[in-house]
Amino acid sequence: MGKEQIAHLTFFDYIVGITIGSIAAALTTNPQDPFLPGLLGLVIWGLLPILIGMITLKWVPIRKIIEGEPVVIIQNGKIDEEAMSRQRLNYDDLLMLLREQKVFNIHDVENAIYERNGQFSIQMKSQQQPVTPKDLNLSTQYKGLPTTIIEDGTILTNRLKEISLSKDWLLKKLQKEHGVKTVDEVSMAQLDTAGNLYVDIINANPENKTK
Repeated sequence: MGKEQIAHLTFFDYIVGITIGSIAAALTTNPQDPFLPGLLGLVIWGLLPILIGMITLKWVPIRKIIEGEPVVIIQNGKIDEEAMSRQRLNYDDLLMLLREQKVFNIHDVENAIYERNGQFSIQMKSQQQPVTPKDLNLSTQYKGLPTTIIEDGTILTNRLKEISLSKDWLLKKLQKEHGVKTVDEVSMAQLDTAGNLYVDIINANPENKTK
């Protein structure tokens, strides 16, 4: 049913999850009940969210009906009481949702959106936002995702090819910089975009693990 069933739980997803769990529990705990009707119901409820997901992917109006849509609760620093009333939110709920986002002063909030999964997305006022290198006109270096090249003592040769490096280069670097004689000693190794190699030795003392 996709990662959305866990990552972005909507009211519809919540109902589907409970229903599937209830049917599965009944099938396993009530052997005297007919099995095939229960199995059919389980299959139908398993296919339903997949079908609904395909429909909502194409038709926005149906998506809004089934999954709901984001609602602006705070706009330009002003609370929209009517929006709160429509969403059945009281001020205690509002303050709790803000605190969950580590916001304790509502005066610092420029915009707040009540997402369809019940979470808050908050934009702080410009005076409360952290300073970035761009604000200070500072140049920065590119920093991408590190590449895992060893897992459980096994060299991931396809990853090495992706970053245009060889197995011989890796073995030499492990021995020279980290004192690793065989790859079997390494539980995991990652190479970042700056060329730094992180190495975790199997069963090594935490104080002796190398970076």
